[in-house]
Amino acid sequence: MDEYEYLENLSDPRTISFIEKENKETESKLGKRAKKLYPILLEMDKEPYVLNMFAYDEENPAILLYGEKSKLVLGNNTIYTPPEGYVASEIWKVYNSKEIGVSIERKGSDKIITLLISPEGKIRELGEMIESPFYFKGELCYIKSFRYSPPPDGGDYPADRVFCKDEIVYGKDMKPGEFVTIKVFDDFLTLVRQKGWRYGELYIGEGFDSLRKVDEGEVIDVVDFQQGEVIYQKNNAVYLGNRKIVEVDYPVLGVSHIGDKIAVEVIKEYRTPLFFYDIKGKRIGEEVHDNVMFMDGKGQTLFLVETSFNYKFRVVKKSDGERGEVLMQYGNYDVTVKDLYVKGDVLLHGFLVSKVNNPKGVIVYGYGGFRIPLLPSLTSVMRVLLDEGYSILITNLRGGYENGEEWHKAGMLLNKKNVFKDFAEFLSLVKLMGGKAVAMGGSNGGLLVGATVNEYPGLIDCAVIGHPVLDMLRYDKLYVGKYWVEEYGDPNDPKYREYLLSYSPYHNLKKGLPKTFVYTGINDDRVHPAHALKYVAKSKSLGNDVMLFVNDSGHSIADPESKAREESYVVSFIEECLR
Repeated sequence: MDEYEYLENLSDPRTISFIEKENKETESKLGKRAKKLYPILLEMDKEPYVLNMFAYDEENPAILLYGEKSKLVLGNNTIYTPPEGYVASEIWKVYNSKEIGVSIERKGSDKIITLLISPEGKIRELGEMIESPFYFKGELCYIKSFRYSPPPDGGDYPADRVFCKDEIVYGKDMKPGEFVTIKVFDDFLTLVRQKGWRYGELYIGEGFDSLRKVDEGEVIDVVDFQQGEVIYQKNNAVYLGNRKIVEVDYPVLGVSHIGDKIAVEVIKEYRTPLFFYDIKGKRIGEEVHDNVMFMDGKGQTLFLVETSFNYKFRVVKKSDGERGEVLMQYGNYDVTVKDLYVKGDVLLHGFLVSKVNNPKGVIVYGYGGFRIPLLPSLTSVMRVLLDEGYSILITNLRGGYENGEEWHKAGMLLNKKNVFKDFAEFLSLVKLMGGKAVAMGGSNGGLLVGATVNEYPGLIDCAVIGHPVLDMLRYDKLYVGKYWVEEYGDPNDPKYREYLLSYSPYHNLKKGLPKTFVYTGINDDRVHPAHALKYVAKSKSLGNDVMLFVNDSGHSIADPESKAREESYVVSFIEECLR
């Protein structure tokens, strides 16, 4: 029996009272400093930042900018800004149309509303939880995500269904946690049925009733359609039809087709250079980049959005034979970056970012899951901490994608504890050098910090856990947790249950843990706030020094005010803890 299970009900008066009490207590301890930090962080969070980009045509990229307000920019024109109280969280390339899809949400909630926007700014609302709108044979189609209730065909959820003319045309046999991506080329369909974050099946056809599976494997993504053949990526290779035309020795993050060339973004030495090939697969060039976040081609033009430790973003347009035209850029940071290598069970890499020689402490930041690589970039919190005299150590752990799919698999399912070992190696390095170590992570990174705190408390001076997954026996029952079964393992399967229990941060709490700050958002409908609430309640009952802040935000993109408020408490806690 879990005595804190009532905290999973956010409408329970006891839960409301608990949140109010904890927020009041945190305000009394950190509020004064947080108020001073808030305008600094708010100014940073109002700076422009690219959330997404795709090639609209050969001259213009469609760009979703976040900052003081989120907005859809096409060329030099802002064609859409969400209404008050909403932020735009995603844009969609609408195949066989000049329209652009835009998804908006409140306070970072995953409960999106999707719109169709014409280049002139005309708006048509499609509805809730609709993704990837496209036209096929003259009909408007889209993917609808059923995350919080069963689909109309009575299947289990969370699940995707594909609709055309408001009728389900694909997905009735899909299992909970599976999802699809669709790209359309005139009257030709390509569909990838994804099982978790790493395995997919590629289907092609001239209609949903004639789709046939042509390939399956790890990391499949359709790139283009040329002369009756599909160009697609599978793991670290590019295929044209059934022929492998490119294979590289590095993890591939993305592929674009431009003219008679193929651009391949890879991870090499923890940066993302571009390799260029002709259509037959002959290597014809390489470009150095720190971190290409988005890449998309149209005709002879390639558009890039890149970031670094030294600037916030840069949008570049590259036409055939040109070095590149910078369309938009922002930020210039004077920091020192060192590549660190640590020998644990495997050779590990991290970025040590500093502005001073003798830091007050080192914020050791990690994630380690879902194939997500940590590459050169700085958040607002990191910039403020650097200005305040701390160093940031960004760690590349197993479970990510920095060294490919095998690196990911080495930190998932029954290998998950490898990630905590890797993180501990970096914390140990900081302590051996006489530094103070702050373990920091959010979402899956919150799981990382929570598990490491339990297992290696002596290596951590302070812990920061954001929007975390912490109850590994009930994560699949809270909101969209079933999507993560392929990554963590099913708690209802004896094969995984005992292993999950052995490291679950919530279940392995004990006395004498380092000072910890936990934060979440009441509108977070991806990772249920109960993970954070239950963890804090139980940890406090054991006598640990733990603080909680429950924001009015969701899991990810929120308005700058909510984001800055959350961040101001994070920085205040670190300063107070290491004082």
